[in-house]
Amino acid sequence: MSGLFSEQFFIRSVCLLLLTGACAECFAQAPTTTPARSESARALYQGDPQRAAELAEKRLRQYPNDATERVILARAELAQGNFQRAYQELQTALASDPRNIDALYYLAIVAKALSQQEYQRLYALAPDSARVHMLMAEAALAQENPTEAEAEFQAALKASPGSIEVLTALGELKRSQSKFDEAIAYYAQAEGIGPLNYAIAYGLGACYTYKQESARAVDYLRKAAAFAPDSAAGRFALGNALYQDGQTEAAIPELKAALKLEPQLKQAYFLLGRAYQKLGRQTEAKSEFSKLDELNRNEAAGQGIAQPGEATRKSTGSNKAPVKPAADTRHRSTKQKP
Repeated sequence: MSGLFSEQFFIRSVCLLLLTGACAECFAQAPTTTPARSESARALYQGDPQRAAELAEKRLRQYPNDATERVILARAELAQGNFQRAYQELQTALASDPRNIDALYYLAIVAKALSQQEYQRLYALAPDSARVHMLMAEAALAQENPTEAEAEFQAALKASPGSIEVLTALGELKRSQSKFDEAIAYYAQAEGIGPLNYAIAYGLGACYTYKQESARAVDYLRKAAAFAPDSAAGRFALGNALYQDGQTEAAIPELKAALKLEPQLKQAYFLLGRAYQKLGRQTEAKSEFSKLDELNRNEAAGQGIAQPGEATRKSTGSNKAPVKPAADTRHRSTKQKP
């Protein structure tokens, strides 16, 4: 179970955090009716979570919407290993105070604890199952260890040879490493098993775009757009592939659709401007480049410097746009080539 904490170690870590954490932030958001340090909080920091829970419950009977006190109750339950109860209390706290930083923070801890418990149950039931290996692969990816991730995905594929999900995951992993021929092979296997879905179609379209096989890219990206017309990344990728394939007029509505879905997609403004230039529609091209300039200025004002790899205005040079499909967040969290 490399890459994942043992349940016992995690519970001990949670308890230590809850009983020794700094208290200044915890009470920063307390309502005016809550003392600077309530009785329940004192009990919690004195190492008595059971007493803290009793005192918090008593106060909450009088002030049920006191989010700060409810967070104390949740922390006391967490310290006793009562994760489900803690989760419920934090959800209640957020219902009355959606911006409560402490509630959000401890909710993340609870979610991790519950996830770990479920993983332990899964591992106990089926230690060599495809699902366990998939979770191990995801953990390796989170630690930026693609070699271990691939080994786990391969183990998952061995456990479930016809899994479209595993084949697609391997395709995305290879795409993230710019190994497009290998990625295509995995995607194609998944497509052969069927049915075709958005992730496979988008992945194949993106790979063929990078390989400059525009006609094949357009074919798959049209299918991806049909599966998910509300994906800005998918619509931009299709517009880009159409432009690269010489279908400039057809590229324009796709790029416009991408911008309607994601107005901050700077590559789309750039490519749309180039498309208008290519068609001799200089006024419209100038308008798109102006929007891109404005986005760059706003970014410079807010961050001081443009981020590497972002589109910038280039009104001269090759008619081929030096952009690639935008990253899609619909599927895996892998850091991958768009």
